[in-house]
Amino acid sequence: MGTPFTLPVVKVTILEDRALVERRGEVPLVAGAQRLVIEGLSPLAVDRSLQAKVAGGTVSQARIRRAVKPYRPEALREHRTELGRRVAELERELHQAQVEEERRLHKHTLLTSAHEDVYRAVSEDAGRGHDRPDVWRQQLTTVRQALDAAEAALRAASLDVQERKERLQEARNALASTEVPESKLDVHAELEVGHPAGGPAVLSLTYLVPCAAWRPAYRATLERGDKGETVTLECEAVVWQRTDEEWKDAELAFSTARPTLGASPPRLVEDWLWLRDKTEREKQVVEVAIREEVIQTTGEGGAAKREEGLPGMDDGGEPLTLLAQHRATVPPDGEPHRVPLFRFTASATSEFLACPELSPLVHRVARFDNSGPSVLLAGPVDLVRASGYVGRAQLKFTGRGERVKLGFGSEDSLRVARKVDEEVETSRLTSRRVRTNRVRLYLSNMGSRPESVALEERMPVSEVESVEIMLLKDTTKPAPTRVSEDGIVRFELAAPPRSQQEVSLAYTVTSGSKVAGL
Repeated sequence: MGTPFTLPVVKVTILEDRALVERRGEVPLVAGAQRLVIEGLSPLAVDRSLQAKVAGGTVSQARIRRAVKPYRPEALREHRTELGRRVAELERELHQAQVEEERRLHKHTLLTSAHEDVYRAVSEDAGRGHDRPDVWRQQLTTVRQALDAAEAALRAASLDVQERKERLQEARNALASTEVPESKLDVHAELEVGHPAGGPAVLSLTYLVPCAAWRPAYRATLERGDKGETVTLECEAVVWQRTDEEWKDAELAFSTARPTLGASPPRLVEDWLWLRDKTEREKQVVEVAIREEVIQTTGEGGAAKREEGLPGMDDGGEPLTLLAQHRATVPPDGEPHRVPLFRFTASATSEFLACPELSPLVHRVARFDNSGPSVLLAGPVDLVRASGYVGRAQLKFTGRGERVKLGFGSEDSLRVARKVDEEVETSRLTSRRVRTNRVRLYLSNMGSRPESVALEERMPVSEVESVEIMLLKDTTKPAPTRVSEDGIVRFELAAPPRSQQEVSLAYTVTSGSKVAGL
């Protein structure tokens, strides 16, 4: 087996709950068949997903091998437990104490040599007939005092080293009895490669890894200029990964495909349909219930033509792949990392809109077309105006060219109050019930500027012939601007500064004697 190679991660395609990693690089080959080992793969790599290609050659076999190897102590930069940190601290203190002991030993050796040199000088002076007892006595006294101090310091340093060794041994024994040494899972790919001529060739590996995910996120900025209002929408991909391999300077692609949907086919069960006669109560009574229903649409509609087969992350459409603007690095820390995808600026129209049934606040609502390079997937959007960050909303799935509706915060000077009255009348002869609902809305403008405000109130919509719902035009003042087929009644008002005005909405719900549930 030859020298192992390491190929860098060059491209990662991130799906909803996994990622497809591609490693590519140049490796030297010899003519004929040979075995290559590629190190550095993720421990979570799926064995059956491994694929290998070599330029100008063939790969006859590719498999993933795993081996457990212990961590080297010098590779542990951080200790996770207090006991481990204590052992590391004692090791540093012991090293410092040993350095100090060595320094004092060297000083003691020098002083011992100096003491011997003084005795040698006394002997030489006496042999030459020089008589200097006072000088000799002073030199010997100075050297002996320094030597005694060095011996005392050396004994103290040796004792300190011995004590630190004992404490370190106790800490190591406690650590060995309480913690198991960590081990590292080494993962590599073994390839059987054949090349007719040999030489450098480009080798690529692809494999799937779990523990990786992404979700779209947006940032919308509403600006007002000389040519009108515009909205700048920035799309980013928020990436998480815990694959134990770093995606450094890699090309990132984000896909909405969900390969796990086709992993297990649905189980077929028998579905029996039974035909029976109506009961006496079912013949005489029509059961009716009031229910809340969310209007399911993509975008706000408009003049733009809607595309067929719009892809999405969770709507079962065709998969969509978005490419990052530049290479990025995503570490395996499990933290969210934002990667820019695209941005565009579109002309917008905004208005003050209030839905009194939901909130007494009046919001600035902007509408613009999706003129970006891709569809807009559902996700959170940060809202920004000239004053700064104003909040966060949820962007719905919107196709290319469709209308987008976003609210950019409330206006403090505008408020709406709501009051509802209900009356029920029953005919004694026909038992026909008429329920009259009257909704009064009070719009207040406490600011110093006139504003145009739109109010939207809803009324029920009947789906059966036995129940009739009718808007009372004589009692509804002012006249509504528009009434949609979903029962949304819209009023467009001009609010002068420091004013209050009232809006009345009235409608009737008429049901026959056979209707029950209202």
